[in-house]
Amino acid sequence: MRTRLPFLSAIAGCIVLVAAAPAAARPPERFSFTGSGTEILAICDGFELVLDTTDTVHAIAFFDKSGELVKFIRRGRVEETLTNSVTGKLVVNRGVFQDFFRRIDGTDDFTHTVSGFDFQGKVDGRGPLVFQDVGRKVLAFDPETGEETIVSRAGHTTLPEGPEAEAVFCAAAA
Repeated sequence: MRTRLPFLSAIAGCIVLVAAAPAAARPPERFSFTGSGTEILAICDGFELVLDTTDTVHAIAFFDKSGELVKFIRRGRVEETLTNSVTGKLVVNRGVFQDFFRRIDGTDDFTHTVSGFDFQGKVDGRGPLVFQDVGRKVLAFDPETGEETIVSRAGHTTLPEGPEAEAVFCAAAA
């Protein structure tokens, strides 16, 4: 999903940096960070969709006896405001979720499991609900490219995968 691309890129960078650390048995590493940013999410019919994001992340990285990263857990809380550049109409998306990255044995690739409210968009932040992605999904994750493919899904979603999701965001803010 494009709205998570900067967020996933940051996590992929953390995974690569932690994985590149010298091999040595060590305890898990814990860290937290906050972030914010603004970007044009989509060019809709007659307006730009401006995305403002703030997030807080608490994470922990686990290593095997040789010092290789084997698991990474991220607990995130995000608030995204999608604004119609012409009318000012707002859609507020809130997410509270956990990401689990686990190394696939014998590879540098990871599975990525997301559990929780990944997306829950409401007009003006109060209602009505215009999109959601709630539950659990497992994805194959390549930390070098940041690309993911859904392996399984449980829960409820009103968002299509890929670029088609932009049409849902544009319709919500129209």
